[in-house]
Amino acid sequence: MKTWYEQAKARMRERQISQEQMAERMGVTQGAIGHWLNGRREPKLEVINRMLEMLDLPPLVVSAPSTAAEESTLVHEGKLEPKAFRRAPMKGIAQLGPDGYWDVLEYADGWIDIPSCDPDAYSLRVRGESMSPAIRDGWAVWCEPNREPVPGEYVMVRRTDGQQMVKELLYANNECVSLMSVNANYGRLTIPRSEIEHMHAVGGIVPPSKIRY
Repeated sequence: MKTWYEQAKARMRERQISQEQMAERMGVTQGAIGHWLNGRREPKLEVINRMLEMLDLPPLVVSAPSTAAEESTLVHEGKLEPKAFRRAPMKGIAQLGPDGYWDVLEYADGWIDIPSCDPDAYSLRVRGESMSPAIRDGWAVWCEPNREPVPGEYVMVRRTDGQQMVKELLYANNECVSLMSVNANYGRLTIPRSEIEHMHAVGGIVPPSKIRY
């Protein structure tokens, strides 16, 4: 069974649509289209389906597993394609600061393969030792923005003032979120919900050998 990008590539050849023309229609760069069509990078599901719609191809639908033992799948034209792992594109290099705060310094190429059914999962490469040994210099953190964060696990929080951090989630309610520092030298932090732009579940932390280019 052909992948979505193989089908898109074949239809573009059939209709004599260049990567530059598709990039203009999609509002992205030609380089992004090239990465997608060669399987080097996977865009969000809605972006994939927008391209497929432009090419008069059937959309992809994510079907979540009903049990933990089952694989996640992609349903395409009524056929099931096993998808136990997906690519989490690298969004940038994160410079770790004191108490788990970080700044995304620059764009970073590559991806990591992760066991997730979240189509928007992404990863960040970490620079710095302030959260060692939990998160080490050169390692990658991957996040699942569509998964509900679980108390006792790590989350990536972005505040409305732009401050970003990775911490352990203690609890969350409609009024506030309580977090514990990953670094034992720092303590607990409680943030009003109104000051949180987003909170993404951290799916895992992987060594540099897992990063693909």
